[in-house]
Amino acid sequence: MKILQILEESPSLDFTLPIFEFTDDNCEILVFSTKPSYQHWYDENPTNLMFNNTNVKFLTCIDSLKIGNGLKQYLHSNTKNNRSNDKNILSKISRKFFNLVINNLCKPDEFIKDYFKGDPDIIFIETRNDLIPNKINKKLFQWINENNIKTIGVPNSAYTLENVKWSPIEPFGVHKITSPPFNSFPKNFEYWMTSEQPFVIEQLGNIPYRIVGYPGVDTKWLELFKYKLNEKKPLDEINILINIRHFGQKRNLGYGTGQYVIEDIEEFFLTIKDLIDSITNVSFNLFIKSHYYVNFSEFQKILKNLDIKNYKFVKTSIYKALLNMDIVIGLHTSVNLVSALAGYPTLLYPQVLSDNLKKDDMKTNLMYEGMMGYSENIEEFKLIFKKLLMADMRSSFSKKDSEFLRKFFKDDSIRNLSPHINLDLN
Repeated sequence: MKILQILEESPSLDFTLPIFEFTDDNCEILVFSTKPSYQHWYDENPTNLMFNNTNVKFLTCIDSLKIGNGLKQYLHSNTKNNRSNDKNILSKISRKFFNLVINNLCKPDEFIKDYFKGDPDIIFIETRNDLIPNKINKKLFQWINENNIKTIGVPNSAYTLENVKWSPIEPFGVHKITSPPFNSFPKNFEYWMTSEQPFVIEQLGNIPYRIVGYPGVDTKWLELFKYKLNEKKPLDEINILINIRHFGQKRNLGYGTGQYVIEDIEEFFLTIKDLIDSITNVSFNLFIKSHYYVNFSEFQKILKNLDIKNYKFVKTSIYKALLNMDIVIGLHTSVNLVSALAGYPTLLYPQVLSDNLKKDDMKTNLMYEGMMGYSENIEEFKLIFKKLLMADMRSSFSKKDSEFLRKFFKDDSIRNLSPHINLDLN
């Protein structure tokens, strides 16, 4: 079986890589990024995010160009940062120019057909409605439609709000683009979702869909990482993974929507600083896993102004980020559910965005308020944090939360997908 994944943003890999991990030897898999570099999301080679990666090749639109390797490396060096990582005006102009060059030179359909010596059997795309309507995507979608290739839309997160009506769900957003094929799904399309989403099903109409769960929290995948405490680490040292979602200048709270603002981030880290400074017999190491569209230099200024020390930014998958952690603390993001299901004590920070989303989506409310790490206010958050300094309490938290969340996330997603993809589950 020949499988192509067209990658626009990295979160969909948290869904597909656990499937690709168990494909049999007859599978040939290409992950083709329409962005010029995987460094937009990771500090490491994406092959290192897997264990059995012999069947999977990770390439980008630059790799498809018919130019010399020296020119490819030059293009890569000028486009390896995403649009938010570097706000220098000259860098932004340079990056935009080189992206334009790549967009005009790239012939992704021809490259992919040459790679597979024909068309792939299945194509995975992302179920998101903000794909960039550039020449690369236009060529890809025209090729898919002309050849009627089976195309599957895959989820971008472990959980999508079920009780919130969001639209449009078409890949490029019908409110923005009116020129086919940008205002419709591919002809031979199937929409996969992690759980039943009534409003999405309503919009799909006659388009087939499948409720498949989330392979990224299947025990079969999580066990590969062999999560356990770092036995070489001193008992008076604690590693904390901090999950931060995107933040900006305006909160824009709405029905099932919103984001954090800089003041939220400052308040959050100030609370963390006050807590760790008050505990003198333990040293803390902070590992910050932020949203990939973050200006890290500006983020560092915020942390410096708050006198936050012993921290490191982590640009990898949530699964790799969890290795050797003791505690996870998160602002509202679905990766908090992943860390809890992976067996890590996960402390949820109380904030207006979480309250807003819980109010709008009943299942979110049930999941979050049922977790051991849930807190109603900052004082309760501090009390739970101090409890988690004890190893036996961390063990108890993690066990109870993983068992609780299994009520919402079944442990058989990978196996259930076996009839649709060649998997080796022995």
